[in-house]
Formats: sequence, structure tokens, C-alpha cells
Amino acid sequence: MSKTQYDDRPTDSRRRFLKRSLALAAAASISNPSSLLLGHDREGVSSGLRRKPASAYSRVVRVVSERVLPVRVVQPALLKDSIVQGLCRLTDEKDVGDAWHRLLNPDDVILLKFNRSGAARMGTTPPMVTELLNSLTTAGWGLDRIIVLEAGSNAAIVRRTRAADTRWQGEEVHFGTSGKDSFIAALDQATAIVNVPFLKTHHRATMTCCLKNLSHGLIRHPARFHAGGCDPAIGEIVASEQIRGKLRLNIVNALRVPFDQGPEAGENEVHTARTLLMGTDPVACDVTGYGILNEIRSLRGLGPLLPAANVPPQVATAARLRLGRADTEQIEVQQVEM
Repeated sequence: MSKTQYDDRPTDSRRRFLKRSLALAAAASISNPSSLLLGHDREGVSSGLRRKPASAYSRVVRVVSERVLPVRVVQPALLKDSIVQGLCRLTDEKDVGDAWHRLLNPDDVILLKFNRSGAARMGTTPPMVTELLNSLTTAGWGLDRIIVLEAGSNAAIVRRTRAADTRWQGEEVHFGTSGKDSFIAALDQATAIVNVPFLKTHHRATMTCCLKNLSHGLIRHPARFHAGGCDPAIGEIVASEQIRGKLRLNIVNALRVPFDQGPEAGENEVHTARTLLMGTDPVACDVTGYGILNEIRSLRGLGPLLPAANVPPQVATAARLRLGRADTEQIEVQQVEM
């Protein structure tokens, strides 16, 4: 088996990867970090948790489970444990139900936003959908209060959720210098967004993670907003109140990670990272994910995605728009190994 083929064995190199990826993520930063300090209010994406005072950092929890994907099939029980451990660590709660209630209101209508691009090749979305729906319903939200977008699953539990309104909103939204477009009408149904992106490379935007899954996955004409490496479009779209005012949580599916030729990478460009990232700050999650992508590329004998240590431009723009923190001095990454 060549080093670019799928390999499910935990090796010394893999163990070094788990330790070094955090260090690499810490190397990514942008200028003027003092401008990234956020208040804890409804006008922007909170870097802390609801019902708690603002903090001086954004927490990102990284959960790594060596056994969650031993071959090509996700192990549901271990995925459930990863979700539970991640949410509890993120919220400082001992019970996952209490963790969900720290993030969401009991009367919320929750939009779970997945990513259909490359999902079939990854093969990890259906179990993620099922476990998140089971976790939310156990915590008290009925399936009729949950909307699922881009899940690509015909599982019975998905068919019992509230149907997404896939029409487009009647009025276009002006995004600033990037232009204008219509959002999907499902945003009108929802009061809270749980963002569940993949982590992968992208031929124009350098990477896809939390920010791009929202910006280009909720508008009518995403192809119009690819100029300039999708910058400043990604930040300006996510800064719209229809998104930033509702975003509560990001759960990054990095169980398998396309580290090259993304978003539609071939099998030889996909690394089994067995990782979830969780955070309320989409910028901090993207900064952490960017470091992981570069560490995987290093293991595979490839150079970094960008020649300098800085994060991709759209991530820096999102930070300037007060969508989150990109300065690693203000990002606390907590790792959970299972």
C-alpha cells in the first residue's frame, strides 16, 4: 500500500500528526489581533457560550477517536461518544443534554447544514446525521423542530424532520462589495443554525470548512461569488444577519479529509483523520482546520497550502468583520483523544 492510499492503521507518524497539527495551527495568524476581540451579543457570532459572559478567547475542541473509522465504515457508538465528549468539553457540562441546552433555546427551530459536495465519496455524512438527530431528540427537541439541509440521506429519521423550504427568499440581500443574492427560504424557518461542514481543500478558496459551508451553501447563485478566491464574498455573506444572528454551533466533520485536489478529491487525496472539531466561533474553527490540512499535507510529502504562515484571505476578512477570532493567541484548542 502506497502512502497516498487509504490507511486505517494508527502509526507512529499518525501519532506525531495528532500532536504536531495543533502546533501548526498555532502558526497561522493575521495582523491586528486586537481588532478581533468580540462582544457577547446577538449582533455577531459569539466566541463564547450563551448565558455566559464574554471571554478573551474562542474555544475549539478537537476530538480524535482512533477506532471511530477502522476501515471504511463509521462506528456509530464511537461517533456518538465523540459528539458527547466534544459538546461536554466545549460547554463545560457533564451531560450532553445540558450541553445542547447551553447552545440552543428549547423553542428553537434548528437548521442542520451539511455539505453535499463530495459527500458520497467521503461516506461519513449518513451516520453523522443520524447521531446528531438522535442526540438532539434525546435532549428534548422534536424532529418537527429540526430542518436538515444537504444530508444526502434517505434514512427514516431524516424523513421525519421538518421539510426544508428549498425555495428562495423573495428579496435579495446586499453583501457589500461582493454583490447581492437570495438566501434559501429555509433560513426563514429556522431560529438557530448548527453548521456541519467537511474540512477539505478547495481549488479557489484554498479551503472549505465552516465559513464557506455557510456562505456558498445557503445562497441561490454561489458561482457568482468565487472571484478573488471567494474573498471578500465568504466573510460578507456570513456577516449577513440571516446567518450570523442564528449561528450557534459548528461541528466540523474531519473523519476523512481531502488534503489535495479538493473539493472533489480522488481516493488517493483523502486522509483518514478520525477527527471532529467543535466550536461556536467559525473563524477559530477554520484556523484550526487550516493547520490540520497543512499537517496532513506535510505527512503526505506536500507543501503548505499557502506560501506564508497566514491563514487564507477569506478567513482573515471574516475576522475583520467580527465573525470570530483568527489570532491563535485568542484561540484555545482543547484536544480529546478517545
